Amino acid sequence: MFETLLTLLGKASITNSYYDQIKAICQQIETLEWLLTPIQFTPVAHFDSEIHKVDQEAKLYLQQASLDVQNMIPIEVAADGNCLYNSIMCLSGMRTLNELVKNEIFYNNRFMHIIGPLNEVMKNVARNFAFSELYEIAALSNVLKCSIRSIYPTIDYRPHLNIMNSTFEHAQYSIVSKAICLFWTHTESEIEARRSNAGNWSPNHFVPLLLPSGNSQSQNHLAQPKISGSGSTPTKATTKNNSLTQVRIPQFNQEDDETRSFQVPSTVIMTTNEIITPRTKRRLQLAETCASVESTIVEQKRIQARERMAAKRAAATPEEAERQRTLARESRAAVTTDEAERQRILARERSAVRRAAATPEEADRQRILARERSAARRAAAI
Repeated sequence: MFETLLTLLGKASITNSYYDQIKAICQQIETLEWLLTPIQFTPVAHFDSEIHKVDQEAKLYLQQASLDVQNMIPIEVAADGNCLYNSIMCLSGMRTLNELVKNEIFYNNRFMHIIGPLNEVMKNVARNFAFSELYEIAALSNVLKCSIRSIYPTIDYRPHLNIMNSTFEHAQYSIVSKAICLFWTHTESEIEARRSNAGNWSPNHFVPLLLPSGNSQSQNHLAQPKISGSGSTPTKATTKNNSLTQVRIPQFNQEDDETRSFQVPSTVIMTTNEIITPRTKRRLQLAETCASVESTIVEQKRIQARERMAAKRAAATPEEAERQRTLARESRAAVTTDEAERQRILARERSAVRRAAATPEEADRQRILARERSAARRAAAI
């Protein structure tokens, strides 16, 4: 029966009406009491040298992660796993899919603006439970009733990857809730991984992180709750049919990068209430600070560019300066009326945005620079 359901989901995922068919199968799963029996999930917190083996590649990558987890131990996850592990992960995968279908509106509201619509992700979830996305991690935390901390190394890191360093708390979260850590890594060294991916790096593997055996601290009391996803040793391998597969990273378009980079707090609270708690306020303040820092950096780059241009003009000989002015006049003369008007509108909009985002000190500095440029132009015209 279990294999039949997996086969049905796989076939449904390749049809044109895949979404409706997957939802229909999930509704059938709801009637199977044996499949919906609560999972008794107890995460392993500490490393045991007699049971666990250290993942040496992941250990190197871990040195490029948050400082508060660098003392933890990445556990090696075999590509083929074992029967118990695979059974638990398949069961968890099916329940995760069922959780996403049942609470579609909730997950769409939380993640659609970051990852994309849930119905597009559903096809891949049904086709291959080994693949993982943020939708699945968030849903799995509710299935296992366990907080999951996603830890991503700072390799080729960009602001929109902040969501990859997040804690996903289940709906019944409490201070004593179980917590697990999941680390995004690669099965090869960074050099080899880049060589096989056109110079880019992206993870293709998950490993669980455990505390050293002599550490009395629990994972719940680290800087944030932690992550994993099986029954015995908390793990989630990106494998199927004994072959490693690429982890799907959420695709971000340029518009998302510019307008949403700092709108997602570093910890995602999986609760249905939108109550602003002190912890939420601190996260929002941190996001605002990050946005302010980025704005300051951009403005500094603009100032440096203007200074470089001014230095070039000052160093130019009279002949070079005249040639540059001639080229500028010719360029302006070649512009059509519509293009010139469009350029003026864009310039005014950019100027308005800069003025709105500027602090009083920056506004004063910009006015002084504008007056100096105007005075220089008048002097050159005499």
